[in-house]
Formats: sequence, structure tokens, C-alpha cells
Amino acid sequence: MKPLKAKLLLSALLGTLLFMFPVNPAYSDSDIFVELSKETRNEVNIAVPGFVSVGMGVDETLGAKGRDILENDLRLFELFVPVARNVYAGMEKNEYQGDQVDYSAWSQLGVQWLVLGQYQKSLTGDNYKFIFRLYDVVNEQFLVGKRYQGKKSFMRKIMHRFADEVMEQLTGKRGVAETRLAFLSPTRQGKEMYVVDFDGANVTKLTNENSVILSPDWSPDGRSIVYTSYKDHNPDLILMDPTGLNRRPLLKLPGINSAPAWSPDGKKISLVLSKDSNSEIYVLNRWRKLTRLTRHFNIDTSPTWSPDGKKIAFTSDRSGTGRPQIYIMDAESGDRAGVTRISFESRYNDNPAWSPDGDKIAYTSLIKGEFQIKIYNPETRETTDVTTGAGSKEEPTWSPDGKFLAYRVTQGRNSSIHIKRVGGKKSRQLTFLPNGGVSPTWSPYSKR
Repeated sequence: MKPLKAKLLLSALLGTLLFMFPVNPAYSDSDIFVELSKETRNEVNIAVPGFVSVGMGVDETLGAKGRDILENDLRLFELFVPVARNVYAGMEKNEYQGDQVDYSAWSQLGVQWLVLGQYQKSLTGDNYKFIFRLYDVVNEQFLVGKRYQGKKSFMRKIMHRFADEVMEQLTGKRGVAETRLAFLSPTRQGKEMYVVDFDGANVTKLTNENSVILSPDWSPDGRSIVYTSYKDHNPDLILMDPTGLNRRPLLKLPGINSAPAWSPDGKKISLVLSKDSNSEIYVLNRWRKLTRLTRHFNIDTSPTWSPDGKKIAFTSDRSGTGRPQIYIMDAESGDRAGVTRISFESRYNDNPAWSPDGDKIAYTSLIKGEFQIKIYNPETRETTDVTTGAGSKEEPTWSPDGKFLAYRVTQGRNSSIHIKRVGGKKSRQLTFLPNGGVSPTWSPYSKR
């Protein structure tokens, strides 16, 4: 599962919010959200007309590419249905020529929300300015306006960022278009780590370990990825920047140093050590002091923190050798204060992952010879199925908004990372590397 001086020049250039267009004073933010909750259905029909270029020296293909990326992001959220462009082909130029949106005309076309975009090249250099306006056609009101500035190479980031803004206007929660996933892909020597954008683009190799690596986990601040590497002939704990740079050892105790998981505040890492001749769960703090949490003769592994940092869910076969189950223990007292078993539907359950809101724990469960993803609700103590059907689904990881799960899918010898909206009916294949994809870990939100 999961200081770099950021090469996030992006936050300075791209993420800088220069201004917001005034919202109609007749509506407060809460009024808008409540009204939208009443008016919208499960999916919102949204129109994204072609972006208009302003000024001289503009790359005319840039607007078309940006529009495609934004429209695709909205589609992947599975709460928006982009309206076919031929439906409103005759209206695009009209909206950029006047000061008022023709709400009635858009409404007659079945459009509920409308995005208008403009872009302009700076007089010097390779910087571009993108201006977006979002309108609620149903309620005939302007929702939000944003202006972003950045180099041409940052255009994808700009589109992702505004897509996340649109999602936030609908649900009250920021979207995840700007997030990334790290994952592993098998090689002849072992495995290597890659990252990929939420939309499946920009697959980038991060490591050259030429060895076995396991269990990557992205830090809560997004600045580091921790994982286990056998490169030095022992399963050591390694830290690395998400760019693949600044690789450094974190823990190199004899035996296993594995299954690392960051605490929500980023100050501690739970992990599995075998230094005591058994697989036990420990917590490593920022001063590299270790605190042992489990003391059992059976195997304890795969820790995951509750978002408040008070509990840890983990896998243990303490109920019977070779029959792993999911348990919860106190994050300070460990299993000395007792454990609570939460999985009962299968003889084999593993890979717990606590949701960002704390209301769900996803995990892998063996069902009729295939691994499937299930979700446990700690409050109601109910378990629901996330996946079914052919192929094994394992190693769930949550998106930072808690709306999606990514996981490994294996069919025969082929493996890949898939994404599914919780409560949705379909999954989407995210990775297509020839050697497959395993062990995904979802990045946190980037800083705005």
C-alpha cells in the first residue's frame, strides 16, 4: 500500500489561483449545494464547448487537446455525462460573443451544466493562461470561475485541476483527476515501480532495482513512497521521492522489513518485522524508534491505519494456520488490549485498506476459488461485495476522496490495475504494461 523540494513548480505556476469570478449574490455556497442536490440526478449532463483562443501566437491544437482531457476526466468520475458535441455545434460561438449565457437554449438540448473555456499565450516564453467558467443551466446561475497559468507542458495538470473543481462543486468533495497511482510490474529480475495518472496517461518508470520489490505506500503529504526492496539481498525498507529520485534506506534489520503503511499524520509507519523469529507488527516513529504491537505465535501482517490514527486493521492467521482473517487493534496498545475480528465469510481474507472517511475497510476475500474485494462497515458491522465474476481481484487501495477503489485483477497469467467507483457497476482497466501490474497505492491530493 503506501523532503523533496518539490519539483512542483506546478504549484507555483499552475496551481496558483489568480481570481474567482463573482458568484451571484442571491445564492450562498450552501444554497447552491442544497439546490444542486435536489435538481441533479445520479449523473449530470454537462457540455464542454471548444475552448476559444485569445490573442496572437496561440497553438490552436492546445485548446482541442485540453478540452478532450477535461471532458474525459469528467466522464471518468462517473457522475457526469458529456453531451455529444454535434448536439450543440451551432451554439458554441454564440456563447463567447455575448455577456450572457442562453440558459433556455442549453436546457432545451438537455444540458444541465456548462463549461466555457478560453486560453491565451503570454507575450514572452511558453506560458499559457486558461480561464474557465462553470454554469448551472438548470438553476440558471454562474457557479465558479478559475484562471490558471503555466507552461504548455502543464496543460494536462491544468485540465485535471479544473475537473476536480467541477467535481467539488457537485459533491462538496474535490475530485481525483489530479491524483496518481504507483504500482509494481514484474520483470525477469523481480519487479519495478511505475506511476500513472488517474486517467491512465503518463505511465512512468520510477525504479531500477533489478530485484524483488514489494508493498509500496504513498506518504500522506505526497512527498515519499516507502517500499520493501531485496536489492541488497535482504528485504529492507526503502524511501524514495515520487519522481524516482533520492532513494535511501529507512530500515535494514535482519530478516523481513515489509508491509509498510504510513500513519495519517505521516509521523509513523506501521510495518512487519521478523527480527523476533516471527512475523509481528511494529510502529516506527520519526526518530526510528520501534514499538511492538502484536505478540502472537501466528503470522501478523498487512497493517492499515484508521484515518484518526487510533486503530490499525491487520491480517493474522491466529484463528488457524493458513486461514488469514482481518482484525482490528488499538494503534498504541496493540493486541494486548484485545483484537476484534471483522471477516467471517471466507477462510482466506487479506489486504485490508481503511477508507479516508473511516467508514469502510476494503479487503481481499477468497470466494469460490477466486479472490474478490469486499467492504466492511465498522459501524454497522455489515459486509458488502465490491467485485464479482471471473478473475481474481486483490490489493485494494482507496482514492483520497473515498469514492474509488483501485486493485489488481489477475486472469490467467495476465494482471493489471483496475479502478472502480464504490457502488458502481463497472470497472476500468488503468494499466496495460505487457508484464502486468500489481500492488497499487493511490497518491494523496496534491497541494493547491
